Formats: sequence, structure tokens, C-alpha cells
Amino acid sequence: MLTRTKVRQAKKADTPFIIDLLSANDLLIGGLDWSDIGIDWWVAVHQDEIVGCVQVLPGKPLGIVNFLAVDPKFHGSGVGVQLIKTAEILLGIAGCDGFISATDNEVIIKKAEKLGITGLGPTNLFVKRVFRYAKDTPKNDYRH
Repeated sequence: MLTRTKVRQAKKADTPFIIDLLSANDLLIGGLDWSDIGIDWWVAVHQDEIVGCVQVLPGKPLGIVNFLAVDPKFHGSGVGVQLIKTAEILLGIAGCDGFISATDNEVIIKKAEKLGITGLGPTNLFVKRVFRYAKDTPKNDYRH
């Protein structure tokens, strides 16, 4: 795992980099307006370079994790796992019981199973329960 990789909420200025990551991972859906990514996107930054992204949508009872993408140069480095774990923390803080996600990428499916993310039959839909944080948990205390 890259030890100096930080995950932060995406900024509007990150949009072109997120679009490039989605495109490099065959996740960019044509015909949609990608010019304003919104506040639900998070990016992994390594040495001032955006190397991964994910969309995290809180919901009740389940949140949604979409568009997990990692720069191909960083595949296998742990960036994707770091983004998923960040999504779990964010959704737990938001009071979600778990999250759903979908993929047909075999590499991601194998890693998801190692992280306790359960496949729901042949649908390529996955679900995982998350730790729900107490409302009085300090914002910087995300330890389990």
C-alpha cells in the first residue's frame, strides 16, 4: 500500500482528473454531464497526483458506492482498498447500515470478497454492513 496516499473530498477543480480516471477504467458513461461532479466524490492523492476516486452516496438503510477508479499505474497498490475503507467510514458516520455497489470486474470482485463485501448472486451487485458511529463520536476519531 502507498503509505503517503491521502483521501480527501473532491473539489470542482478535480473534475478533469476524475473524468480521466473513469475513462482509463472504462467507467465513463457517455451522454452524461460530467462537468460538475458534486460533493459526493472522494479522491486519493499521492504526491500531489490524483490516483483514485470513488463516489459515496449516503442513504438509509443502505448507502451506495459507485465509480471506484484507480490510475492503471497504481493498480494493485492498495489505493482501491483505501478508497473502499474510506467509503465505509463515511457511510458509517452518516448512519448507514451498509452499502451496495455493482461491478463485473473480476479483480475487484475477488478483492471485495476479501474485504467482507458479499455478492448477491449473478447480478454483480454487492452489499456490506458498515460500523455505525455514535452521533457523539469526534469527527477525527474514526477508529473501530
